[in-house]
Amino acid sequence: MENKKIPFGTISSSRDIGNVIRAKRKADNLTQADAAALCGIGTRFLGELERGKATAQIGKVLRILNGLGLTLQIIAKEVKR
Repeated sequence: MENKKIPFGTISSSRDIGNVIRAKRKADNLTQADAAALCGIGTRFLGELERGKATAQIGKVLRILNGLGLTLQIIAKEVKR
């Protein structure tokens, strides 16, 4: 099996979160239905999140990240004022 690249890095938008989730799901060879069931959410929500829908509920996003073995880390950046 080829090693599929997961785009880890800085998240600047809901699209970035969706891209990471989609890449991890595919790297784990999961369909959207399988991943949704694993994470306890609906396939429609997962599809919308993977496409970058900006109104995604953070609780469900965190549930998906956890279900796929991903963690969200927030790091303060220096702000120029």
